[in-house]
Amino acid sequence: MDSYDGLREKLEESGFPTKYMYKFITSEANIALLRPFFEDADISTKRSSKGKYISFSAIEIALNADQVINKYKSLAHIKGLISL
Repeated sequence: MDSYDGLREKLEESGFPTKYMYKFITSEANIALLRPFFEDADISTKRSSKGKYISFSAIEIALNADQVINKYKSLAHIKGLISL
């Protein structure tokens, strides 16, 4: 069983292609690591009230569930990245 099975099931119910929003909470240092993975996405960021964290949202067209899951897997190496 893959840890992404639940996500895959929910994604497949929604249908494709679709606009998909990736959401993360991370440190400011990680923003530069995230941006190259979302070159064609509509990106927004927002600093937390105390300034310790930044929320990072990216909307892009996903063609299938595997594309979304592979993106999450490709970001797993970034320490301190919280996926929402």
